[in-house]
Amino acid sequence: MEWTEQSPVLTMAELLASSGEAPAHSLRHRPGLPTGLRGLDAVMGGLEPGTLTVLASRPGLGRSTLLQNICQWNAGGTLAGRVEERVVVPVLLASAEQSAEQIMVRALVTAGRVSRDHVRTGQLVEEDIRRLERARSILEAAPLYVLAPALLADGQLVEHARRLVHEHQVQLVGVDGLDAVGQSFSPGQAARALKALARELAVPVLVTAPLGAVSRRPHWMPALEDLDDEVAFTADTVVLVHRDDAYDPTSRPSEADLVVAKARSSRTAIAPDVAFQVHYARFTDIVSP
Repeated sequence: MEWTEQSPVLTMAELLASSGEAPAHSLRHRPGLPTGLRGLDAVMGGLEPGTLTVLASRPGLGRSTLLQNICQWNAGGTLAGRVEERVVVPVLLASAEQSAEQIMVRALVTAGRVSRDHVRTGQLVEEDIRRLERARSILEAAPLYVLAPALLADGQLVEHARRLVHEHQVQLVGVDGLDAVGQSFSPGQAARALKALARELAVPVLVTAPLGAVSRRPHWMPALEDLDDEVAFTADTVVLVHRDDAYDPTSRPSEADLVVAKARSSRTAIAPDVAFQVHYARFTDIVSP
C-alpha cells in the first residue's frame, strides 16, 4: 500500500529551505510579547510564540496578580506608563482561581490606580470615582477576553482558546491555575496540554502554579526545585514570585523579586527594579529618582 501521509521528519536542508530566506536571517532575535515590566523583559526577552511560561509562588505572594497584569498590559487595559508606544493585541485570560467579577474588580483597580480598600469598603472619594470611570473606558476598549466559569470540563479551555485564536486573533493565553485545564488532569498533564496548545496555536501561554515545600523554608527565596518536577520540566520558562515584605513588613517594603529560574531561550536571573503595589494590585517598574 502506498504511503500518502506527509512525513513529519525533515532533513536540515528542508528546514533551511522552508525559511525562505538566508540562514543568517533566521538567527536574528525575534522579540516576544512584552510583560509590561522593563526588568523582566530585559531578562526574558519577552514571551515567545509557541512557548509555555509558568508563574509560580507560595500562597498570597502575587502570581495571579502578575498574570493578570501581563494580560491587561498586552490588551491595552492599563495606562501605558512608558514613553515608547505599546502594541495592543487580543488576549484570553482564563481562571480557575477567581470569578469573572473578581477579575473585573481587580482590572478596574489596576487600570484606575484606585485603592483596593476603598473599593472593598465602598468608601470612594470623588477622585476614586473619576479614576474608575476612566479605567472603565480603557477596559471597554481592550480586547481582553475573560473565561471564568464555576467549573470547566476537561478540554473546554483548549476548545475556547482555539476558537478565540482563529476567530479573534488572540495572541496571548493566560491561565490562572493549572486546574483550569481540567479537573482530572494532574499538574504535569495540565502543563503538557498547555505546552501542546502553545505550539499548536503559535502563541505564548502563561499559567500560574503553586510552589510546594512551603514549610521547609517558608521565608527563603524560592527555587526551581520547589515546583512540581513535571511542570518544571515541561515549561520553557519559569518565573518565581517572591516578596520579603510578605513575611517582614520592614524588609524591602513594596519590592518584589521575579526570579527567572528556568529559561530555554534566555538566561536565568532575578529581574531588576520591580515593585509591588498591593493597594493597586499591580507589579510595576521601580522608577529611579
